[in-house]
Amino acid sequence: MKLNVVNPRVNAKSLAVGIDNRLTLDVPVNSVVTVNGRRYTGTVNLRFDRLSREVSHNTVIKISRTTGEQRTITIPALPGDFPNLEVSGQNFTTPKGDYYGNVGTGASTYVYRMTPDGRILYYRRGQDIDNLKKYTFGGKTYYSFFEAVPEYNQIEDFSLKFGQIVLLDDQYRQIRRIRLTPTRKLPQGGYAENHDYIFLSPTHYILMGEVYSPIKDGKGNTNEMRSTYIQELDGGKVTFEWLSSEHHELDDSYQELMDNNEDYMHSNSLVLDPKDGNFVLSARNQDAVMKIDHHTGAIVWTLGGKNDQFSLPKDQRFSRQHYAYFDDDHNLLLFDNGVSSGHTTIKRYTLDEKGHKVTAFRNFDLGDHFSMYCGSVQQISADRYFIGWGMASNKVLATLYDFRNDKVISEIVSSTSQSYRTQYFE
Repeated sequence: MKLNVVNPRVNAKSLAVGIDNRLTLDVPVNSVVTVNGRRYTGTVNLRFDRLSREVSHNTVIKISRTTGEQRTITIPALPGDFPNLEVSGQNFTTPKGDYYGNVGTGASTYVYRMTPDGRILYYRRGQDIDNLKKYTFGGKTYYSFFEAVPEYNQIEDFSLKFGQIVLLDDQYRQIRRIRLTPTRKLPQGGYAENHDYIFLSPTHYILMGEVYSPIKDGKGNTNEMRSTYIQELDGGKVTFEWLSSEHHELDDSYQELMDNNEDYMHSNSLVLDPKDGNFVLSARNQDAVMKIDHHTGAIVWTLGGKNDQFSLPKDQRFSRQHYAYFDDDHNLLLFDNGVSSGHTTIKRYTLDEKGHKVTAFRNFDLGDHFSMYCGSVQQISADRYFIGWGMASNKVLATLYDFRNDKVISEIVSSTSQSYRTQYFE
């Protein structure tokens, strides 16, 4: 806190509703410090019943010195650069859970937890911070997010971020920061990338990364190929790893390996099939979703793209998609960015995986939304799905949609469209 400023406003890095937010100060010499009117003698626990921009919910720190100098430092409950988030369409029964998302860019990116009626319950500011998730293990709640490491993210026009996965307890206190472990396929170890990760327990998790390797075209030209890497760790030991460059059928991509963009995979979501425990990976620059055997690493099947095994007709194909996910009825949902058509939709496939057939298909057209990058879709109930629009062409971050009645129930509207993923967790 800069004491050379008479009445500064200082943004807290993180605050939450309903828990103790701990404030620790270094008291200047010969000074008396009060926090909200009470003398400061050690760590102060601040509790908030809500996080808002109202003055009554600010924390005021007053520093008085024997020389007569005085400083009043104000900590707002929501930082001044926290983007406006509003929820429209509240005439409905709200879901039991909350919305988790990120908004903003660079050093002023926020992850947040918000109720369906628009109340902010938690925020944290960080460097390109995103993908806030909630887990329950052994009856205990955990949270996690990705946060970039700035010195590893200085390459212009780079389509991913490198950093660490941060695991938090139920009071949003940091348990550990997680990165990739050195192995034979990844001798240097290193930082994870931002697109996705999975926790199976607080000590059992799956991370994504990228491996760089040289590739030649037979004419003496060399380029660096960016390959998708998956690493599973259980109790500190690597139990599974997968590298896309070992599967040469994937070389036939929509990104030429020898042009200026060597990102031939750009894998952007990773989930486990709840039925068989195998991986389902979305590869944006392949225009494809693939299932990967969790034990052998073999590609079980590929849906879409140049290696499509399901013979998708034109109306069922997708372009630069995100977040391939199984709903409660084991239909494969995906967020089809629709870059080739300029029109973003949600697609749902019922698959005969052994016969490589689509037995049922539905395309959900949601009007004039277009999202060039990012996005997600999740089933909330039999008829309702929660759609995160990523970096859309308008300021709508997410939509709660009733597919039975084909209507928008609720939307999150923001002052910015810079968002990676907005999700729902009970």
